[in-house]
Amino acid sequence: MLETPTSITVIHGAMLSFESVDAPADEAPVRLREHHETLLRVIDGAVTVEVEGIERTLMLEGEARISAGVAHRVWNAGIGEARIVQEFRRVA
Repeated sequence: MLETPTSITVIHGAMLSFESVDAPADEAPVRLREHHETLLRVIDGAVTVEVEGIERTLMLEGEARISAGVAHRVWNAGIGEARIVQEFRRVA
């Protein structure tokens, strides 16, 4: 199962997306937000984030900031259910 947005909220100009991450690495889509910086925070389980070929596993409360225009992938690190919240902020 691919990442599925469960809800989206806008607060102080930032869009928040809450997702469950079920996809394994070989099914994780490439994400690219040309005009939005992404802050990703793990709220349950663990995910692996790949940015410019570098993989980093984030555990509970771990965070990653991804600059606008940078391709990245996010997948379940295989430690049970994984949930993330992402904040997107438009950059000038």
